[in-house]
Amino acid sequence: MAVIFLLILTAAISGWFVQRSGESWVFGEICSRWYDGGGGCRADTALTLTTLLVLLLPFVSGMLVGVTTFSRDFEQGPENLDLRESTSLVRWYFLRILVVFVPVTLAMTLLGLVLGWTHSLGRGATATDEMTSFSLMEFPNFHTTGIVFGAYTFVAMVTGSAAALLVRNTVVAMVTTLLMFLIVPVALSAMVREHYSAPDIEVQPIDGRARAAEYAPSPYQNLDSRWVIGAGFADVDGNMIDADYSMCRGSDNSDQKQQDREIDDCLREQRIDHYALAYHPQSQYWLFQFIETAVMLLCAGVMMMLALVGARGLRRRPAYNRMSEMSKSI
Repeated sequence: MAVIFLLILTAAISGWFVQRSGESWVFGEICSRWYDGGGGCRADTALTLTTLLVLLLPFVSGMLVGVTTFSRDFEQGPENLDLRESTSLVRWYFLRILVVFVPVTLAMTLLGLVLGWTHSLGRGATATDEMTSFSLMEFPNFHTTGIVFGAYTFVAMVTGSAAALLVRNTVVAMVTTLLMFLIVPVALSAMVREHYSAPDIEVQPIDGRARAAEYAPSPYQNLDSRWVIGAGFADVDGNMIDADYSMCRGSDNSDQKQQDREIDDCLREQRIDHYALAYHPQSQYWLFQFIETAVMLLCAGVMMMLALVGARGLRRRPAYNRMSEMSKSI
C-alpha cells in the first residue's frame, strides 16, 4: 500500500507541475538528462516512469498479494490451516477478499483516476497538440487510467487466490497467475475492446499520391485524440481494398496536380472510391471504461468460483478424528 500511495503522490505532484506550465504530456516523453528541459520535462519523465511502473502493479499484486494471502496457510502445513468444518467456506474466503483485496483495489482505482487526470492537463492549450495528440483508449493509457485499472488489479489478485487454492504450490501459483494475466489484457486490447461499440467512419479523398509517398501522412495521428482502429482504401460500399500502385505509374507530365489526378483515376479503376478511417471518438472513453470494468468483474466472479472449488479440499478434519486415527495406528 505504501508503494501505491507513493505513486499517487508522485503522479499528483507531477500533474500539478504540468498544470502550472500550461502544457501537456504524452506517455514516452523522457528527458535525455535530468537537468534538461526544466521542471516541465522532469514532470513528463516522472509521469512516464510512473506509468511504466503502474503497468506492472497488477501482475505484482496478483502474485505477491493474491497468491500469498492464501498460500501461506497450506505452505505452513495442514495443522496451521484456519479453515475448519465449523467455518463457513464462503465466509472464510470472502473475509480475506474484503480485508485484503478490496483496500488494494480502491487504492489502485484512485491511482488510475489521478493518472487519468494528468493526461487531460493542457490539452488544446498549445500549438504543439498537433504533434502530441493521443488517445486514452490506446495502450498503455487505457490500462493505467480510470476505474479499469482497479478492476485489472482485483482480477489479478482473485486469479492469484484461485491459482493458490487449486495448485497449492506458491511458486507454481505465481507463475500461473502471471501467465494467465498476461493473456487477458493483451487479448482485450488486440481483439475485444474495439468491438465494444460500432466505430465511426470518416470518409476522405483518395489522395493516392500522398498516401504512397515515402513520408505518407499517418492516419493514426489526429488532433481530437480519437482512437483509430483501421484505415485504408474502400469501395462505394465501404469494403476495404488493397491498392495496386504498380498499375499507376502516371505520365511524365511535370504538372503535379495532373499526376495526382492520373493516380487517383487509376485507383478508381480498381473500384476504389475513397479513403476510410474507422475510429472511436475520445468521448467514448468512459463508456469503454465501464464496459471493460464489467468484463473484468465477470472474470473475477469466475475466478472466485474456481477458488472456492479449490478451497473445499483444504478443510481440516476435526481433532477427535485425527486422535482416533493415531490411536488406531498405535
